[in-house]
Amino acid sequence: MMTERTSGLLCVAVNRRAARRASWMILLAATLFAFGCGSDSLHSSSAAKYPTGISEDVEQQLKYDARVDSYDSSGDTLTVNVNDAWLNSPPGMQERSVGQWYALWHSSHSGGVVVQHDGNKVASWTTDGGYKPETKSKSNESHSES
Repeated sequence: MMTERTSGLLCVAVNRRAARRASWMILLAATLFAFGCGSDSLHSSSAAKYPTGISEDVEQQLKYDARVDSYDSSGDTLTVNVNDAWLNSPPGMQERSVGQWYALWHSSHSGGVVVQHDGNKVASWTTDGGYKPETKSKSNESHSES
């Protein structure tokens, strides 16, 4: 009959090896978890990156913005003609871009910003009303669908 030994030097050595092996595996798993799930201190921003030295100049920003076809800065109101890329962007991004243009424009002018697409006003930002997207009227939509 064979009996199993549950004590003695051999069992203690086996238990120590198992404990050492388990602690190394836990340490390795914790290290991998820390590197894999740790936050990066350098967050990449989704904001537009403009060339150095022009971030405070609205005309330079409009010049480098691919969503802008042209702009008219003569007078007190800035008129920006945008392309389909701006028109098809999410409403929050549209509001953000017009808000940035307004903030830079309004720092040295008293007027607002008007955004146009194919000659039609699509949005504006004024001191009184803030951001106002133009909505299509129900009668225009029903005529275009039929």
